[in-house]
Amino acid sequence: MAKAIISYDKDLPEIPGRRPWEKPTQHLVKDDTSPTGWRGADGRRGSRLLLVPRIREQVDAWRDQGYPGASCVTQRLFEYWFEEDHDVPGFNSPFRYYFCQREAIETLVWLLEIVGVRDIQKLIQEYATKCKEDLFIYNIAFQTTMDGKRQIRRYVPELKTEGIQDLPPEKLRRFAFKLATGSGKTWVMAMAIVWCYFHKKFIPSSDLSNNFLIVAPNVIVYQRLEKDFANNQIFWQLPLVPPKWRPFELKVILREDVNEPAAYGNLFLTNTQKLYDLQQKEWTPQNAIEALLGKKPNLNQATTSQRTTLEQIKSLSDLVVINDEAHHVHDENLAWSQTLLNINSSLPKGLALWLDFSATPKDQKGMYFPWTVCDYPLAQAVEDRIVKAPLIVTKEDDPKLPIKIKDPDHITNENIGEKYGYWIRAAVERWKEHWDIYKKKLGIKPVLFIVTEKNAHANILGDYLLKTKEFGFKESEILVIHTDQQGEITKKDLDKAREAARDIDNNNIKVIISVMMLREGWDVRNVTVILGLRPFTAKSKILPEQVIGRGLRLMPLVSSDRMQTLEGLGTPNLLKVLQDQLEAEGVGITTTKTDPPNPVIIEPIQERMAYHIAIPITKPSLVHHIPNLSQLNIADLKPISDLENLGDSFRMKLKMEFATTQTQVHEVDVGVGEFPPVQALLSSITNKVCQQAKLTSYFAKLFPIVSSYITTRCFGQVVEDLEREERIRKYLSFPEMQECIAKYLAQKIGELTIIRRPIEFERANFRLSETKSFIWRRNLPPLVARKTIFNYVATYNDFELHFAEFLDDAPDVLRFASLATTEQGESNTQFRVDYIKPSSAIGFYYPDWVVVQQTEEGEVNRSSL
Repeated sequence: MAKAIISYDKDLPEIPGRRPWEKPTQHLVKDDTSPTGWRGADGRRGSRLLLVPRIREQVDAWRDQGYPGASCVTQRLFEYWFEEDHDVPGFNSPFRYYFCQREAIETLVWLLEIVGVRDIQKLIQEYATKCKEDLFIYNIAFQTTMDGKRQIRRYVPELKTEGIQDLPPEKLRRFAFKLATGSGKTWVMAMAIVWCYFHKKFIPSSDLSNNFLIVAPNVIVYQRLEKDFANNQIFWQLPLVPPKWRPFELKVILREDVNEPAAYGNLFLTNTQKLYDLQQKEWTPQNAIEALLGKKPNLNQATTSQRTTLEQIKSLSDLVVINDEAHHVHDENLAWSQTLLNINSSLPKGLALWLDFSATPKDQKGMYFPWTVCDYPLAQAVEDRIVKAPLIVTKEDDPKLPIKIKDPDHITNENIGEKYGYWIRAAVERWKEHWDIYKKKLGIKPVLFIVTEKNAHANILGDYLLKTKEFGFKESEILVIHTDQQGEITKKDLDKAREAARDIDNNNIKVIISVMMLREGWDVRNVTVILGLRPFTAKSKILPEQVIGRGLRLMPLVSSDRMQTLEGLGTPNLLKVLQDQLEAEGVGITTTKTDPPNPVIIEPIQERMAYHIAIPITKPSLVHHIPNLSQLNIADLKPISDLENLGDSFRMKLKMEFATTQTQVHEVDVGVGEFPPVQALLSSITNKVCQQAKLTSYFAKLFPIVSSYITTRCFGQVVEDLEREERIRKYLSFPEMQECIAKYLAQKIGELTIIRRPIEFERANFRLSETKSFIWRRNLPPLVARKTIFNYVATYNDFELHFAEFLDDAPDVLRFASLATTEQGESNTQFRVDYIKPSSAIGFYYPDWVVVQQTEEGEVNRSSL
């Protein structure tokens, strides 16, 4: 079971053995009868969206049957993506796509190749799940407005009311994919592009396109997509295109480019505001003369034939539109959507395809798009551990503190402490707890994110944090980000917001403050605590991931067997709205109504002296006898590889980006003479041998051994001049090769030099009563037992706690103690056992328990390994 990085009272709920690249077979549900409040229910998490349940069932069957009826393009890509193993730098090997990504592209292909229905209304008629508004009336009906707009009227389960929604035009294939934050929507977009491109190229009857338009909702998302798609970066980085279909390079036209598109294979990338601005520049005749004679020539453009991006797009024969973050809150933001519909009308056969991607594909009324065909909710992403597990922390029931904080009409520097002081202090304390774990133990900086109602409040809060000296913040550690009324980061703050997100591990920033309207696209993965300070009401229709989305994404460089969490604090109304809406998404929120228990001090006490235990503190029994290195015969060592089996020298392509603009500025082939010199290579390998053999002070003695082994035995024959053997130097420069050599040599050195001494005692009768007091933070509150000398029993989990209870009640146990082994494998009570690791290095094991048992032969001391 994965342990949370931050210690909590109980283990967080999870599906044991869940792998995000496999189809879910269980999901978590509430169970008040269970001691944990949770249980695993069979089957995957259901969906209440209109089309998803029946389409999901059909796609599952299609997959299980081996994709009958699929085209050769589909069969090859699905095989390459989901069956073949790939090594991708920066990812665990073998690289695997998430199941949610697989299901999304499978659903798209099934709809286009197997179902073949262009009209969403017909798709709804055939595959919709019909909910009853009451016992007798089904919820779905279609209607047409007087201006010819098609609509669906239906009962909406997520709102528990009837609603009316517009439908796409009859021949426009528009599908939406609901994919939780952090689930890799961009990869699915890239898969859709590759599939459409080669379907158009290889299938004669294909009605798709190899021209693409990606639309971002704002500048931040645009820049993130630019990094992925400019220079076709994503298609080089990920296993998206089978080797025989390469090279694959689309002509990428960014929003400010003046390049004309190619005949085919174009990828336009822009943002909604730019698209709307282009639409506004479309010419409309002002009178009958202009209508007859056409647009007046612009004398300033008389010498150029440059066309706008919109004019270029409308000149294409076909086009696929991909709309990223396809949800909207304000009506004025919908103008861009009309622009896409105008493009659909202007193309000879209309848009080939329109795909919407969003974690919450909802309209302005809070209803999910009726053309949503795939549903990967936040709850599933949490169970798959591809996002942080969200927790809410509140202390509403404590009568000593303000239970109900009135939402103030006016916040000033003078009253912010009175109104919100408790919540601010609570958030800072939670963040400090995270800092102690993440920064001090993992070397990763956690960030506190505070969301306020107004930009002015953000400024006041920043001053409050700085002036409250006990918080200990410096001015350079607090970043205030302002947003406009649409939730977009203001231009003057845009650069520092981007820089903060990019360099969060290296800069000084510990706290980020902004208004709640901050929208999608700007994410800081290091956020682990979020504080919301706004007068929220249930009518505010807050999207859950607008509240916590800034911190959902996982932090890199954290082991996958550790569960990352995101704690949310704030006013009661905010927490109520957040909890209700997250649970509507299927996420059961772990609510903590008290602060996590304070750590305890564990120490021996005089009243328990009858239960003291004497344990021997031994001197190291396993030691390195370095003179034995002289007995090492290099000729007896085995080679790592045969020189004849080394492949021909190859060249490594490097791409370099200017960090500020994320623009590629150079590309170079690394070839002959560009890997490290011989001495540097040998030194690097020697250092690895020192580390693995635990002989860090013996570099000078080990360097000649490493050098001799590599030049005489490592490759099965003598290497006369390593400087001239470029092929060998190339292989020695690879970390994998260095690790392999170091591991082998460390093992042989350990076998030769480690000797076992007779057991000698540092102290033969060390008594646990002499143990110095220490702080314990795990599995609180701790157990108070009778038969131990300590005031508390230090346990890591409930299993250990029950074991301690068993020992305390066992009639043959006279006394016992938990030795309180730390996460670093050290014991607060100093007792350890030496052993030899598989690598032949010396290791130390710290037993967890000591017990004195009454037997027929008398008292017997036992230790638990």
